[in-house]
Amino acid sequence: MIFVALRAACAAVLFSFAAVGVAADGSASVAPEPFFRHADFAQLRLSPSGNFIAGLVPTRGRRSLAVLDIAANKLASLSTFDGGDIVDFRWVNDRRLVFSIADLQSALGKQRGGGLFAIDRDGANYRELAPTVLRLINDNSFVYRYTQLLATLRDGSDDILVESNDVNVKYPDVYRLNTATGRKTLKSLDKPGDVTQWVADRDGVVRAAMTVEEGTTSRMWWRPAEDAKWVELASFGIRGSRMSPVAFDGDGTLIVASDAGRDTRALFRYDVAKRALGDLLVGHPRADIGDGTIYDPGKKRIVGVRYEADRAGTAWLDDDWARMQATVDASLPGRVNLISRGAAPRALVFSYSDRDPGVYYVFDPERRRLEHVVATRRGIKPAEMPAREFVRYPARDGLDIPAYLTLPNGVEPTKLPLVVLVHGGPWVRGGHWAWDDEAAYLASQGYAVLQPEFRGSLGWGRTLFEASFKQWGRAMQDDLDDGMDWLARRGTIDPARACLMGASYGGYAVMMGLARDPGRWKCGVNYVGVTDVTMMFEVAWSDFADSDYIKYTAKEMIGDPVKDAAQFAATSPLANAGKIKAPVLMAYGGLDRRVPIVHGERMRDAPKAQGTPVEWIVYPDEGHGCLLEANRFDFYTRVAKFLGEQLRPR
Repeated sequence: MIFVALRAACAAVLFSFAAVGVAADGSASVAPEPFFRHADFAQLRLSPSGNFIAGLVPTRGRRSLAVLDIAANKLASLSTFDGGDIVDFRWVNDRRLVFSIADLQSALGKQRGGGLFAIDRDGANYRELAPTVLRLINDNSFVYRYTQLLATLRDGSDDILVESNDVNVKYPDVYRLNTATGRKTLKSLDKPGDVTQWVADRDGVVRAAMTVEEGTTSRMWWRPAEDAKWVELASFGIRGSRMSPVAFDGDGTLIVASDAGRDTRALFRYDVAKRALGDLLVGHPRADIGDGTIYDPGKKRIVGVRYEADRAGTAWLDDDWARMQATVDASLPGRVNLISRGAAPRALVFSYSDRDPGVYYVFDPERRRLEHVVATRRGIKPAEMPAREFVRYPARDGLDIPAYLTLPNGVEPTKLPLVVLVHGGPWVRGGHWAWDDEAAYLASQGYAVLQPEFRGSLGWGRTLFEASFKQWGRAMQDDLDDGMDWLARRGTIDPARACLMGASYGGYAVMMGLARDPGRWKCGVNYVGVTDVTMMFEVAWSDFADSDYIKYTAKEMIGDPVKDAAQFAATSPLANAGKIKAPVLMAYGGLDRRVPIVHGERMRDAPKAQGTPVEWIVYPDEGHGCLLEANRFDFYTRVAKFLGEQLRPR
């Protein structure tokens, strides 16, 4: 992908809900703060024994790591970090955990987090395993070095596998790292090339890998043992069937994801002797299945696969797990219920829906008892949240476009003002059937919200993906128009009151939509958006200016700035700025290195010169998105006022 898919321009959470209302000046009466605060509780995980639950909890204004002894019903705050928040963690064994940090009270452009740390569940034996970005800066390191978790081993030791770019800045190596001593041992000395993905077997031996050459040729590798030579199993380009390693089963069988002979990626056992796909493990007719394997250490095999189609689900390959799922689903109907379990019979359940951001439960299968642990967003009233529907609509060329539609509560779903939210990426999965901060916020103010999985969006098969090549500003833009037209034909929306809104690639689509068809869209909201395709290849201070992606991959997927110069001119919002008539709100991060602020500055000046209303916002300390809550609150306050002025009838 080229751009980080921004979860909303500035992602967040909801604590409370207010009724729909509009102030006299057209601004919304629903405050953005409840929707865009950081989550209260997150990432609850069972220990390998199943006797403890660790999770991220609020402590004195920061996010800390805490452990619950289930049997004793005793919660202990385990670790806080001065000047930072714990944002990710894993169990190493039943006694020890590893974690990394960020600073949720600093802007994105000022982040100095990262690092890797370890601690016992009782708070003892704390150790820094890898330095934070701030430490690197203070040590005069001019190259960003990282060490991040690859896999926990679950062999009872204090060891983990990590990826680190100590040797090669672009392509990581694998080390076995002892979390008690900090000693690490290189395990990829004989790597088969520039590795972009490593996969370890159940004994912690790295035995599968993906390499890349000039950004366009990928190769899949395998080896039977740690001391064996690497064997190439397959190679492929950007187009056509692809395959990648996913996991190893308990018997050492390699599991791969492949779309060979089908449109969607499915999981297969791979027959190494025949160099061919073996038995189908799990497939879906309309959605890709990538990773998501669930391994049961007691049974020593993969027992299920999680997938994302129109909503998330689990395909169980084991009767015991399937019965547990059926029991939980009967108790929590109409929701997605994700089950995890350690060695103990009890299970941890994360249950969510389109209206509820999520609740954790402990399930005791022997007593058939489900106990509430914590809601991730305190004070939420799920019954007052807007419903979110998965839909499909036809594009003008016959392609089927998946999408999510969120409609306001308490109003007739006809002739509504529309906001089309365009996700970033663009080659990522955009939406999910889950509570969505932006969609909930906008729908709470009376807007219909359509989030298209336009061509290029991942997760929906190869046809939808490949239909996006060299289609920026062309067929990818058609998909957005066709979604609006489909809703207008149904009578759901008023086509005279429709707005485009998006971040990153989504911001590009906003500006291109306003320029390409000035009479269609009433207004636009562009956050950190690309405004000139050629500039992506020319701005030297972008964080991927010298990457293989720009040198090779982007020229195949977006276009070549020399060979496709005419196309770039036709699909550049900046080159067509004179056609933009609708008011636009533009916001950029002053420290954005993915889409440098020059994209916004040049685009701001062109429409203003001809009298087109432009509201311009810069958040000086933010990067490619908003992390600081105050900035998110400010941005969405401005968005609400802007949309209220443009889309409400006068």
